[in-house]
Amino acid sequence: MPLRIATLAWIIVGTLSAQSFQPRLFGEPRQGQSPTREAEQSFNLAVKLEQAGNREQARAIYERLVAEFPGNRRYYQRLKRLLRSSAQYRDLLQVVDAHLRRYPDDIQSRVELGDAQLALGDKAQALRTWEGLLQRFPESAMAERLVLTHLLTNNLTGEGVALLERLRLEKGDPSYFALDLGRLYAARLAYDLATKEFLRYLSGQPQAVANVMHQLLRFPTEPEVVEMLREQLLGHGTPAALRILAGLEFKHRQFARVVELHRQLGSPPGERLNLALDLVAEEEWNLAQALLEELLADPEAVAFYEESVLGLAGIHQARSQSHQLKLPLSGFYAGNRFFTLPYIGVTESQLGSLRRAINLYDSLATTWQNPLALLRLGDIKFLILDDFDGAITGYESILFDRNAGRYHAEALLRLIDVWIAKGDLGAAEEVRRRAGTRLKTREHANLREVKALELVFLSGDQDSLLAYLGGQLAVLGPGDPYFNDLLELSGLVRRFEGSPVAYRAFVQSEALLRQNRRSEAIAMLSANLDVELSPATAPVLQYRLAELQARHGNHAEAEMLGLGLPKDSEFGELGLLLAAEVSDYLSGDSERAAGHYLTFLDTYPLSIHADAARLRYRTLHPDAD
Repeated sequence: MPLRIATLAWIIVGTLSAQSFQPRLFGEPRQGQSPTREAEQSFNLAVKLEQAGNREQARAIYERLVAEFPGNRRYYQRLKRLLRSSAQYRDLLQVVDAHLRRYPDDIQSRVELGDAQLALGDKAQALRTWEGLLQRFPESAMAERLVLTHLLTNNLTGEGVALLERLRLEKGDPSYFALDLGRLYAARLAYDLATKEFLRYLSGQPQAVANVMHQLLRFPTEPEVVEMLREQLLGHGTPAALRILAGLEFKHRQFARVVELHRQLGSPPGERLNLALDLVAEEEWNLAQALLEELLADPEAVAFYEESVLGLAGIHQARSQSHQLKLPLSGFYAGNRFFTLPYIGVTESQLGSLRRAINLYDSLATTWQNPLALLRLGDIKFLILDDFDGAITGYESILFDRNAGRYHAEALLRLIDVWIAKGDLGAAEEVRRRAGTRLKTREHANLREVKALELVFLSGDQDSLLAYLGGQLAVLGPGDPYFNDLLELSGLVRRFEGSPVAYRAFVQSEALLRQNRRSEAIAMLSANLDVELSPATAPVLQYRLAELQARHGNHAEAEMLGLGLPKDSEFGELGLLLAAEVSDYLSGDSERAAGHYLTFLDTYPLSIHADAARLRYRTLHPDAD
């Protein structure tokens, strides 16, 4: 009797389970024994044994765990993985088959059963298994996608394509599985077939432009691939395809074609504005300007007038500064923000662009009270026109505008620089202190502390600066972008220990440079270099002087000073490089520059700049050995 009751209970439970069971990826039982602590320890041991190469021992543990806990997904998956990686397909077949007898609706395992059969060479049986799965779950997209994926990834392309055509016909959806198939073709480098499938997907999902563009723009940049994409996108002809084509042309810098496509598409004002700003970033001034001027003439783009004027002003401002030339390799502590001079020179031919920029910014500030326009006007007055008082007025007006909060930090930090430029370190320190409560980001807070260091440096107090530097280096740490700048400043200041007169002259010349009084700084360095004989400090003064003469247009003097630096000094290498680049980029004497580059390579073959110098020499002398 107990046995018959138990049997009946089992049948009832099994019947209820079968009625409520739904297809799912893994056949975990709804109820069952949870793994014990000992089982988990055994599993972890098996994983370690497998990783150590003891696969047979690991397998024995996995098999025991699967037998004790047949519904545990982790144990079952790990055993299958081990058997598959060991190419033990017959054993894998048995494990999967046993699992399916217990959990017949496990879709993933039925797909893997076909995989194991195929691996054993029984293609016909594998195809029957997968077809049986589709028949068992006729409406399961998961089953269809798994079978299709396994057919195609197992090089059963004919069978996979035939099944896909059948499913597309049954569903009335010609784009079914197109995105997946496109990815598979792309992975096999069949870019033409992949493109067809991606565009098929786009036909059914026109809103998926960004996704399809992402897939297509990842293709290689070989000309034949790019031309194939152009042909197929043009052939597709839909607005979505033409938008992707515009993205392709932008990637390959065919900017005029991009603008033409957007006009053909009749892109809305917001898209045209974004395109114009992207073109500004690429320094395609003419195309960007034309687009922005079109927006300003378009009555439907009224909402974008302010941004368009701002973008147009930025173009004219950039054009007024485009002649600025940086020497690629040489420079006094190149990249160090303590010694990078902010001022911008404008030639007479560029004054028209500058005036247009000022007028546009002024109209924005007047009409829309645009704080960014005020900030740009302040920058022009400060960095180009030497109108320090006008710049201060502009920056202060931003700080008085509560609605311009996002620009307060920049305005405060610029104010510090303007007061330094006026030579009033006390006022600069007052602004720096005032900035403390208004700087929200860590980057701005760190920059505020760096400005404190700059003020101590310009005060000429060497001992205080070194003490302050040590503390700030500890606070910032190597990950901060200013850390290396401070480290270089610390090393430079220590070179002047025991040379107070030379240090005072150096600091005063740096203060003059911040006031845009370059001629006076040059005169001061020249006078002190005549009397400074210390091998530690004289090269510093001479190299800085050489660079300033180059910036001042005294190219012959700069070259002579660079060549005259002691070869055993760390500035000797940079001096020779400076002489080469002055001849190359500033004087335009390529023969003389090539000679200097060659001397540099012979003298400093292990320099970190040797490869760049060699490349430039070969550019100037393409026939050189």
